[in-house]
Amino acid sequence: MAGTKRIDAGSKAKDAVWIRAAGHCELCSKDLTQDRITLTSKKLGEVAHILPASPDGPRGSDGHSVESLAALTDDPGNLMLLCGSCHTSIDKTPEGFPASDLTDRHTAYLASIRFAAEDAHANPGAGLIVLGRHFTTRVRIEPSDLQKAMWRDRVEPLRPPLVVDLPELDQEGRDGRYYRHVRTILENHITRELTHARGLLGDEPWVGLAAIGDIPSLMILGQVIGDRRRRKLYSLDRHTGLRWSDPDALPQPFSVVEDQDDPVGPLALVLSISAEVPDRDVLAALPEAHIVRFAAAEPAYAYVKNEKFIGHFRDQLQRTLSDLEARSPDPINVFAAIPAALAVEFGALLSTNHRHGYRIDDRDPPTNAFRFHLSLDV
Repeated sequence: MAGTKRIDAGSKAKDAVWIRAAGHCELCSKDLTQDRITLTSKKLGEVAHILPASPDGPRGSDGHSVESLAALTDDPGNLMLLCGSCHTSIDKTPEGFPASDLTDRHTAYLASIRFAAEDAHANPGAGLIVLGRHFTTRVRIEPSDLQKAMWRDRVEPLRPPLVVDLPELDQEGRDGRYYRHVRTILENHITRELTHARGLLGDEPWVGLAAIGDIPSLMILGQVIGDRRRRKLYSLDRHTGLRWSDPDALPQPFSVVEDQDDPVGPLALVLSISAEVPDRDVLAALPEAHIVRFAAAEPAYAYVKNEKFIGHFRDQLQRTLSDLEARSPDPINVFAAIPAALAVEFGALLSTNHRHGYRIDDRDPPTNAFRFHLSLDV
């Protein structure tokens, strides 16, 4: 079919695409209505075909004729508004952008636009970003990325997210005094932000939350947010940011494996979700511990692929905690390698009328060879 004349969309169809997409790229969300240098109004986007305008175009196949594709040329369901970069990407590497995927993303994008216009006021929210300061490389979460994540989840941000920087470590390190300081900072900022949001609404807003930090600080954050507050937790992914890496993935059951050699030692709950936690590291911090291992089938840093993974973790863990709490009145020692969102959810879970004591053990900074030490009593 080489040489077949390309059939382009008509001007009315293109105008409809611009209106339906609200002037933004449907893949990267870039504003296509303003020149970023001159700040003047311009139409910088391109109307792109999902199925091509001719059989020899990107995503074309033997199953499409010139006539069938011509019939789709002016169909808004087959047309996307894209920036030049995204348009080039989908057409230069069509194997990475199959028609079914582009159609799904197009449909979801238009649904989010309709939601913003019709229903967003029913789900107002307050964005919150919490950033730890003890990492060698400073990691940031862009407020605009959290705003987009909340919109995708059909929550309307009332204003730009509040960004809370946790205190840097001093010469005393992360001890009880440090974590009391963390709790005070979080309580003050979050109470003020949510009180302001309630003042605008007269009701509790959703909380959209993205956080990076050491595990005890994240668990404190979960306790401060509380289990009863409506929340959307987001997990930062190295490749996709705050966009879920696989919205359709289904979480697998966790395994609960118990050391039967010494059932009378102090209870040590090991959470191996983002990485394995070796028994030797636990025993070095808590000799003679009776280890109960709660583990993902394949521990990985990017374990949380969508919101379902957070709910699944909570439901499975709650049953394990109830079982362990019934065994002994003594505190349960927790050794965790878990993603940030799950650490926050763990803290929220502990805010639900839990009378049992927990001791959170965390790894020391690199100067201490990453040994576990008792960091927090909750």
